[in-house]
Amino acid sequence: MKSATSSIERCFRKNYQDRVALVDSYPLTRIELDDRISRNPAAYEQYAKKQELLDTMIDNRLLYSAALTTGVTHDSAFMSGLAEARNRAMFQEWYERTINAKSEPTEKELKASYKKELATKYTTPEKVHAFQIQVATKAEADSIRKVLTSDTTAVWDSIAKQISTAPDKEKGGDLGLFARGSQPLPIEQAAFKLKVGDISQPISTKDGFVILKVTEKKPKVVRTFADVRNQLSADTKQQNTTRIYDEAIADLKKRATITSDTTAIAQGKDTLAVVNGIVIDKAALDSRLNAIPPFYRSQFDTPEGKNRILDNLILEKLLLKEAETEKLWLVNKVVDQVLTRSASLLIDTYKRTMTTDKVVLDSAQLMADYKATIADYKEPAKVHAREITATNRARAEELRNWAAAGRLPAMMNGLALLIPGLRPIFHAKFVSQTVKTDSLLSEFALADAPARLPGRPMVTALTKNLADLSASAELTGPYARDSGYGFGFNDLSKQGRLYEPELVPVERLSQLDSLLGRPARPESAAAAAADSAKLGIYVRLEKPLPADFVTGLFELGDVVSKQIRLGDVVLAVRPTKKDTAQKATFADIAKRFSNSSSRWSGGDLYWLTQDDKAHDEKLVKAAFDLSKGGISPVIKINDSNYVFVTLEEKKDAVTRPFSEVESKIDNKLRRAMEKQMYDQMLKDLRARSKIEILMKEADFVVEPLPEETQPTEPKQQ
Repeated sequence: MKSATSSIERCFRKNYQDRVALVDSYPLTRIELDDRISRNPAAYEQYAKKQELLDTMIDNRLLYSAALTTGVTHDSAFMSGLAEARNRAMFQEWYERTINAKSEPTEKELKASYKKELATKYTTPEKVHAFQIQVATKAEADSIRKVLTSDTTAVWDSIAKQISTAPDKEKGGDLGLFARGSQPLPIEQAAFKLKVGDISQPISTKDGFVILKVTEKKPKVVRTFADVRNQLSADTKQQNTTRIYDEAIADLKKRATITSDTTAIAQGKDTLAVVNGIVIDKAALDSRLNAIPPFYRSQFDTPEGKNRILDNLILEKLLLKEAETEKLWLVNKVVDQVLTRSASLLIDTYKRTMTTDKVVLDSAQLMADYKATIADYKEPAKVHAREITATNRARAEELRNWAAAGRLPAMMNGLALLIPGLRPIFHAKFVSQTVKTDSLLSEFALADAPARLPGRPMVTALTKNLADLSASAELTGPYARDSGYGFGFNDLSKQGRLYEPELVPVERLSQLDSLLGRPARPESAAAAAADSAKLGIYVRLEKPLPADFVTGLFELGDVVSKQIRLGDVVLAVRPTKKDTAQKATFADIAKRFSNSSSRWSGGDLYWLTQDDKAHDEKLVKAAFDLSKGGISPVIKINDSNYVFVTLEEKKDAVTRPFSEVESKIDNKLRRAMEKQMYDQMLKDLRARSKIEILMKEADFVVEPLPEETQPTEPKQQ
């Protein structure tokens, strides 16, 4: 007991009686310092930071004392700010008593609200995620269902996109996650009966016959009262707050005498409204409007916006009258807030009158500074340029020719299948007009990562990756299957190249390392088992196919594919899309063909200066050497990066005129003079005052508890 009393006494003395400084005999206490530290403890862990904080407290005390002796309490800005602080504090107290204190919901209210909203807000119904394929006849539906349930290679998504007649066919027939009541009854009944993974029997609908596949089911979930009590309490309190506030305002307006002229603002009248005998005039409205930040002010600077401000001014008068009637200015909390705000307003007003208001600058001073710092206002020459990049010179030159002509040639996209031994089944499927080519090619795609070699050019068929037949590659692969090998190409012109695929079987990891020109890894059973997916058929694309084969693709007409025998294999190529020649801007070509990140902005490099460090100096020099609209030669940045640029605009080096930067200079000099005057003012105040620093670093060392209160280890049983 004695120890506890001693601890409390020591705490009281430290917090309420200990002084950290005396300023003209006025004490700054430890509790004041600790209160400031508690607002951001991490910032004051070091004793030096505590000293800086104490210096700030001393300065504020000196400024406050000086303000009281110089009569700034009569300053109009101070008086206006204090009145605003008083009114705000009274309104907050009124709101707390009249609204907040009455808006807390009772347990009975919460349970009634929960019961009312249980079915709609707190219950998640049972849901099912299903996909559909819709066809015209039951026979077709039976046939498709048989394929999907018996052929493990059949892909629902591919079949749905090719065969389904439903509007959602491009999404694979995805109906999404749905509850009861959102789909036609036959569909709904079947979907909720199916198990996950099951495929339904054909279902008759008004649009034909449908088979369904269910991929996910979510059971009905009911959130308990305990689960939602906090949310329910917050929602109900908000509803109560809004209702009580609206009722209170309506009652104030009912008891008040309000005269408001709805045409006064539009007609420019001085008196806009009278509330309980208090006039709201145009000056009050203008003052409130000017207090709104410029960025938002425009939306209120209209007759409608000004009327909204006027409504708020009327409401403020009503609330202020009510607060005055209830004598809320006598409430301790309100008095404390006003006194605190009064002290900071006094200091701010004194600082303004002693520094900001005394700064006087003339145009000669501004001009002298402009001449002395004119180098700061010089802007270097700069150019606005765009770039197009490619991975090799031949491609870059081709793109440059298109950009210079402002025109894209006829181009095509296509898919190709390398068929070992001319397997007739695959070849027949590939050339058939009834077979979806990308679906077929996806069966002969590259292996998935990480087995697939990274960084090789690829195109996509459905969701599978194919080697790019139009890009030279020393080695690409491996392929997922060895019965056929799929390729693709995009944006091939008549002058473009396709490369002859050379199959390269890889049976050992050391062989793969040798082909890639890297040190062979030690062979081991464990390594071979782990990397077995990397073994298989790779392809080399280095020898161009004959040029007439490429041009022949553009002349196919109604023939859907063209093939060429390469030894004992056949390469069949099928165009999938043809574009006619068309006009194109530099930016258009960059967006479509450039391989740098700037492609998304049409190759825009924005403004470059001659000392630009973000881009290769050869590119920058080329841009500065151009005239407007010119296109540079192809520039080699490195072995895999070739670029050319065009110039859109050039600006010569200029010095910004004095008239353009005058306000900036004024603000700079004003801030500097204010700081100089403020520092001198504090220096003078400190020189005229007696300041004693009582705080020591040892004061912040935590004292151990008395020995008798030290916790003891529990005895082992």
